[in-house]
Amino acid sequence: MGNWLDRCRKLLLRLLLRALLKPLWRRLAGPEGIRRLRAHAARADRWVGGGRDAAVQSVQLEGVAGCWIGDAAAAQHGVLLYLHGGGFCVHMPATYRALGAALQQRTGLRVLLPDYRLAPEHPYPAGLDDVERVYTALLANAVADGPAEGLDPRRCCIAGDSAGGALALALLQRLRDRGLPLPACAVLLSPVTDLCGGSPSWQRNERSDWMFTLAAQPLLCEAYAPGRDLADPGLSPLLGHWHGLPPLAFHVSSSEMLLDDSVRAVERARAAGVAAELRIWPDLPHVFQVALSLRDAQRSLDEIGHFIARHLKASP
Repeated sequence: MGNWLDRCRKLLLRLLLRALLKPLWRRLAGPEGIRRLRAHAARADRWVGGGRDAAVQSVQLEGVAGCWIGDAAAAQHGVLLYLHGGGFCVHMPATYRALGAALQQRTGLRVLLPDYRLAPEHPYPAGLDDVERVYTALLANAVADGPAEGLDPRRCCIAGDSAGGALALALLQRLRDRGLPLPACAVLLSPVTDLCGGSPSWQRNERSDWMFTLAAQPLLCEAYAPGRDLADPGLSPLLGHWHGLPPLAFHVSSSEMLLDDSVRAVERARAAGVAAELRIWPDLPHVFQVALSLRDAQRSLDEIGHFIARHLKASP
């Protein structure tokens, strides 16, 4: 019965995304595109996040709004800094609070969800600057109701999905270059690593992707990085230097356009001597982990929880 229900949920989600979201991208061109995209995301947030919202505590982090998930005592075990996706332009707070709660349950860590500034109102590097301020504030005990003596980076994990995954990787590279302490590990869910579109799966998987078409790339890039060189590692961390980064875990779907953004990133990381794991899940939507009713989403989150526990425990 459970397998049958899961197959039905997966089929329904596939039909909805392919019928409602995938065709949308070609109708979002022009200055009204992001506004319309946000309106669609708000409706989806009520559907995906509805009924699973977690109790949260609002916080200000060096001028960046955000929220904690989990009580203050959980911070003694460590902190998971989670950077939400949304194409650098959109946030779905109920959806990500539910995902954060699921991760908090699996890790025992206190989860911090910053509301970094979004494009096009705040283009690159505003969002990256925000998440750096949040991380350094944690280290310096400058966050209200944060760890009592500042966060030991060995008790911290950074995670992010899609655009948030790009921010997470760019943040790690920036922290390393500035000589700042790095977290114990990082988790990337279907991250965007090459905004230049150099991954073969962007073309190869356009038809099989449940959500995206190639029309999404120019819309989001023009909003996030107008006039910028997309080969800048702050925008395309795949093209940056990977040496010295902490252990990384990538989870991605076999059918999505961003598949090779993860495959190529793992290759670059391993070539630089970084421990990197790659988990490819068969035929699921982009960032399927937010669909918490799916069995594969639960399994993926379980594996992520084990990865984080293993590396935080291994830290001296």
